[in-house]
Amino acid sequence: MRDFSFFLAAKDVKKQSPDRHLANALIKESEDRLKLAKDLAKTQKPKYTVENAYEAVRELIDAILYSEGYKSYSHEASIAYLGNLNFSATDVERVDRLRELRNGIKYRGEDASQEDATEALIISEKMIKKLMEKIEFKT
Repeated sequence: MRDFSFFLAAKDVKKQSPDRHLANALIKESEDRLKLAKDLAKTQKPKYTVENAYEAVRELIDAILYSEGYKSYSHEASIAYLGNLNFSATDVERVDRLRELRNGIKYRGEDASQEDATEALIISEKMIKKLMEKIEFKT
C-alpha cells in the first residue's frame, strides 16, 4: 500500500476546508451500514455482507478525512490514510483485503464465501471501534 502522500501528489486526494457536517453524516451512514451488514449476514448472500462491512469502514475513514479537510477520490487513498492515524500495517492490509474482495464482487462478478462475510464483519467491527476512538479524540 502506498503512503497517503503519494495520493495527495497524484491528486487522488484534494485538500479543502473541513466539512464537519458531511463528516457527521458519514459517521451515521457508517453505523447504519454496519447494522445492515449484520442483518444481511442472517438472510442474504455473503457478498452483500462483505460489500456493506467494507463500505462501513471506508465511510468512517472518509468522515475523518472530511473532518480534517480532505476529499478522497480513491478507496486506496482512504485506506492509506489509516497510516496517518497510526494504524498498524496489519490493520491497513486487512481493510485493503476487504477492498479487494469488494472490488472482485462489484467489478469482476466474483462471489464471497460465508468465511469471507464472517471475516469482513470481524474486521469492520474492530476497525470501526478503533476509528470511533480517533473521531472522539479529534472532535
